[in-house]
Amino acid sequence: MKINNLENKCKCLKDAGAVFLFLSLLMLGACSSSKTIASRPSNRPGQPPRTKPVNPGKPEPVDTVRWSKPANPKPPVTGEPNKPGQTGGIGDTYHLALLMPFLTNQADGNTVPDKSHLALQFYSGAKMALQELSETEGINLVVDVYDTQINDADFLQVLSNSRLGKADVFIGPVRNSHITAMADWAKRNHKILISPESPSSELTSQNPDFIQTNPSLRAHCEAIIRYVRKTHRTEDITLVCKEKEADRLPYLQDANVATGGGLFAELVVPDVLANFDKIDLKSYLKPGKTAVFILPTWSSQDFVMAFLRKLKATKGSAEVEVYGMPQWENFDAIEPDYLTSLNVHISSASYINYSAPEVKAFQQKFYEMTGTIPDEDGFNGYDVTLFAGKMLRRYGLSFPERLAFDTFTGLHTDFHITRTFNNGAVDDGYNRPDYLENTSVHILKFDKYGFVPVEK
Repeated sequence: MKINNLENKCKCLKDAGAVFLFLSLLMLGACSSSKTIASRPSNRPGQPPRTKPVNPGKPEPVDTVRWSKPANPKPPVTGEPNKPGQTGGIGDTYHLALLMPFLTNQADGNTVPDKSHLALQFYSGAKMALQELSETEGINLVVDVYDTQINDADFLQVLSNSRLGKADVFIGPVRNSHITAMADWAKRNHKILISPESPSSELTSQNPDFIQTNPSLRAHCEAIIRYVRKTHRTEDITLVCKEKEADRLPYLQDANVATGGGLFAELVVPDVLANFDKIDLKSYLKPGKTAVFILPTWSSQDFVMAFLRKLKATKGSAEVEVYGMPQWENFDAIEPDYLTSLNVHISSASYINYSAPEVKAFQQKFYEMTGTIPDEDGFNGYDVTLFAGKMLRRYGLSFPERLAFDTFTGLHTDFHITRTFNNGAVDDGYNRPDYLENTSVHILKFDKYGFVPVEK
């Protein structure tokens, strides 16, 4: 594939088979990069081992950006996409747009910017999904790829591109300010927007065609409460956080009240607290009961480690469980002994079973195509794009209306879409949601292999 550079760094063509991309940005392959990319550390069964590059200062082959002018910059597109309300069908044509921070304005002609790693991985996974859709779903997907850059001003220039209006479905961008601007544009122009990265809530309102595939903090808290309350009473559960994090506690409290439970005990400690030496945790331990502690914190390893150290020193023979946030999986300052002895669990929007045959096949194909190992961004690009294509095939452009009644299982993420309301309104099936959110959250427990899923 030849790479071409045009006015807004993106054009596309329609393949005689069904799907192919004509990019003005990049092609992943055996080229050169300014960054060494290693596989994401993990102890999960079957996952590549934690490794460090032999020579961290020497770049590995990853990518090159080459520029040339296309012979036909405005190719004809045959077929008309389905109108809202119609269902998808074999041979239908849809226009997709992928918006990612490739940062081509920072490239020097021979290397790719370090911060474009997410975009490169995501695009490579998306490209594999598009190829699969062309082979299995019988629909035609014409895809434009846009470089959102980093600055808001640069992104606003992307939004001013007249070609943008040709797309039916948008995947991306990833920065919150860009998502907000894009959500407003998509709402005004009646476009479907899939936000694949940000877990933030309240980025848009009254926008039922906005689909957030990364669950929000509220969804994580609700998943934790649903799991914990299966086997534990409200009075055995304590919420722990710093003062500056206290605004997160209502998500947990409200989730329990919604199930008919009462309010949990709260342990809110001063922000300046360096350790728990002066805090008595014994009062939260009850004979013959399992004491459960939930910590909605993710920015301070020291705070989490201080709590775990104190709890382990205090608990004696008492049974305890600790629940935390997804970021704990990457905390490297917490010794595994604390995670196992205190029955530490975390919530996670994704889980990749690296021993599964389909995951191994994806890794092999990704490596053959790019010369690199896929990380979670690569898996995410594949899942989100495959999800969008399959929903288009099933329901056409009316698919957002049908998502609450359908599910999709990916290699990295499951998709259980719910209608979400920022003001806490109850969904009666008729009121207009503020947006659609994937609320599928795994609960992972630490064992000798690392964090692995427990039964939902």
